Amino acid sequence: MPVGLELADPEDLWAEKCALALLSVGTLGWGATVRDDGVRSDDVGNGWHGMSWVEGGRAILYGYDVDYSRTRAHVPPIDLLAGGPAWLPWEWLARLMDEEQVIQYVYWWDGSAWARTDYPDGLEDGGGGTTGRDDQVEDSFFAWGDDPGQAVKAFEDLIRAARARAVDRDVVEALLARLDFDSFEIEPTEPFDAEAVLGAAGRAGLTAGSVRPELPAGQGEPAGRRAHLIDHPGDWAPFEESFLTEGVPAHLCWSPPS
Repeated sequence: MPVGLELADPEDLWAEKCALALLSVGTLGWGATVRDDGVRSDDVGNGWHGMSWVEGGRAILYGYDVDYSRTRAHVPPIDLLAGGPAWLPWEWLARLMDEEQVIQYVYWWDGSAWARTDYPDGLEDGGGGTTGRDDQVEDSFFAWGDDPGQAVKAFEDLIRAARARAVDRDVVEALLARLDFDSFEIEPTEPFDAEAVLGAAGRAGLTAGSVRPELPAGQGEPAGRRAHLIDHPGDWAPFEESFLTEGVPAHLCWSPPS
């Protein structure tokens, strides 16, 4: 049975995660990225955390944390989608879990509350959901400028604009004016200017008239669905190269009980 979760409002999470993606638009792999299917924040060296909207004002969170995710090692295996609602993007999630091989939590927002499948008592999944911010990333941009306090204030203004879906050139340029590009801990490898930031904001649906990415709602749990294992308790290499291109072999998968 699903269990309820006390997480942040998804609109706040989206605004914070996307604001982080705008701040780090020039530093691919450091911060967050707006994608066609949502937004994904990178916990560099430790995992990543994604968020996607689903048709009908619903949302999902998913990802993993190397240090705190324990669901992958549990025996018997845990079906992260067990008890999920009919509207979950089942096929999209199945592809994600097959391709990424490391998904260790999936949470869903039905328009009024967060939930996930039940776990054994005390089992950690490393999931996020209390905030979309990342102090380490923010500090890497703000801490070494002439006036870190004003940079933080400009970023807070960006978050508020993102929450209102009203990001514009003024709020973006006010932030960029407070950043000292020569002092960044992480050197930008992609274009990092107002046009790049506004482009990402538009793709996230944070500018006037823009539409944020949204996955189509599912039509119920697929018949015969199988949940892929990540680690198998037997003696085998969990990340064989063929798994990344061909998926996990059927004999290393299991079907959740009906």
